[in-house]
Amino acid sequence: MSKRLRLFLSEYILSMGAYWVCTGFIVAKLTDYFQLPLGVSNLLTSLSSTFLILQPVGGMLYARMRRKRRYLLSLNVIWRLSIVLVFFAVLLPRTSGAVLFCLLLLAMQAAQQICSPAYEAWHVQAAESEHCATFYTTREVLFMLLYTIVMAAVQILISVSEHAGTLRNGFIAAGIIEGVLLVASLVLLPRLTPPDENAGSQPASLRAMLGVLGDRNHTQVICGNALWSFANVFVGGLFSIYAVRVLKVDFIQLMIWGTVGNLLRMVFAPVFARIAARIGWKNCLADIFFVYAALAVLLYFSTPENAFWIVPVYLSFSSLPVSGISIGTLELRIATSPAELRSVYFSAYSLISGLASLIGTSLCSALLGMLETGALPLEIQDLFLIGLVLIALPYLTFRRLPVDLH
Repeated sequence: MSKRLRLFLSEYILSMGAYWVCTGFIVAKLTDYFQLPLGVSNLLTSLSSTFLILQPVGGMLYARMRRKRRYLLSLNVIWRLSIVLVFFAVLLPRTSGAVLFCLLLLAMQAAQQICSPAYEAWHVQAAESEHCATFYTTREVLFMLLYTIVMAAVQILISVSEHAGTLRNGFIAAGIIEGVLLVASLVLLPRLTPPDENAGSQPASLRAMLGVLGDRNHTQVICGNALWSFANVFVGGLFSIYAVRVLKVDFIQLMIWGTVGNLLRMVFAPVFARIAARIGWKNCLADIFFVYAALAVLLYFSTPENAFWIVPVYLSFSSLPVSGISIGTLELRIATSPAELRSVYFSAYSLISGLASLIGTSLCSALLGMLETGALPLEIQDLFLIGLVLIALPYLTFRRLPVDLH
């Protein structure tokens, strides 16, 4: 791999490592600190998936930008600085801090998702120009390595500070760690080879995106991922709030078993690539959903009394197949989209996935609100059964893809 691609890899793992730390359990813990309602908390922890709906906006803006490099640099600076400020919102009184936290998190996710299509296309251009077949697998492995280390450090700090009665200090320390990663990524960002100024010249308009739906091969990949995004709201998406706000799982336990899961995800990234080389990505992706179905059943039977063993099992195995899904869907998206229209294809993919996640999250949050007020005679873990049923939809869609990639 050339020095040029290594720069892209380094910048990616630093920035994305910091980005994904500021999601899931950490955001759920911040909502607990600010004492936000369960429904609002669920919406905030799901922004990384629901705000996918903003990516077509970014695609349209990018296609019309003459100075594409400046566009990319500006938005990347905005969302990276916003992450750090999210953690420092705890310095304010709880009421005003909660408002600022929500606004900063919304701004961070919006800026990140708007620049994401152009950012991803930038990396795809770099990899394709050098015909590097191992770029995405290597990127996934290195990203997971750094993310695992940083996430473990942040969770330890938060857990120790909480037990000491100084939870606010834990969030401040986490913000400092995030700041170091993001400053390092911003140092590397201007050194990357500038994007092709002619890339994305086809505007990602609504009409153009609707035209993508006429491509059967790519549309089924879109539908498969959208159905997975919808189903995962009631499994992985719900689990963050469930573990922190209902099961009251200690962050040390989340750190230990989350680290195990992340290491398995890192190890299995090349394993899934080898499996797909034999049986094809569509079969590999379809089979992955059997794992999630088993995990949904496990969570349905979870309670605060048996969480001490169910949470470790879930955390160890839930992140393992994510590497296969992330790499496999990206490979299939690239294989079924022409290079000159890639920004349009990627925007259509994000729009439909974001809509599916937004609908699922809104439904799940409404159900959580009704459960919290006693309007529904159900338990929160009953929602995992909805996820179990919905998982059958992406399984069937990926199994029936008209094309495959080995």
